[in-house]
Amino acid sequence: MAARSFGFLLLGIVLGVSAVELIHRVRPLAPAPPASVENEPPAFQPASAEQAYRLQDDCVKRGESILDENLIGSALGQDQVSKYNATTNRCYVLLSVHAADLREWEKYDNSSYLKDGQTKELLAWYTIKANQQKSFSGFGCNDYDCVAAKVADCMKGKQCTPE
Repeated sequence: MAARSFGFLLLGIVLGVSAVELIHRVRPLAPAPPASVENEPPAFQPASAEQAYRLQDDCVKRGESILDENLIGSALGQDQVSKYNATTNRCYVLLSVHAADLREWEKYDNSSYLKDGQTKELLAWYTIKANQQKSFSGFGCNDYDCVAAKVADCMKGKQCTPE
């Protein structure tokens, strides 16, 4: 009987030590000190003057390509403005479609389309129809003026976050 009691006592000690060891291993360690911000490279580095020139030149070529690929009727004219936006590191192309004959400007829709120069994805658009009705889409805006203002910001090199 004494041997049996001693065995249970020994088993209890072993289980107790194991439990304490397990608790020490599972317990979270003290949080590591934050990494030094000074040693980390910035998330985005603006382009050098030479790189910005090359990026804008590339953006112009992409804008011309978008213009060439956009088919319109003979009564319409179109033009594009492309802008490398250093704030977002993206090329934006503003494609405008309107009456070819400016004397007939109000006979046709006057539309502007903001496209991503790299992917050619349509990001936002706004139109004034011949009947002066306005339509738009982009940036989560609820009105024409909001979309037009945000497209203008993109083209001015300001923050641009189309949805």
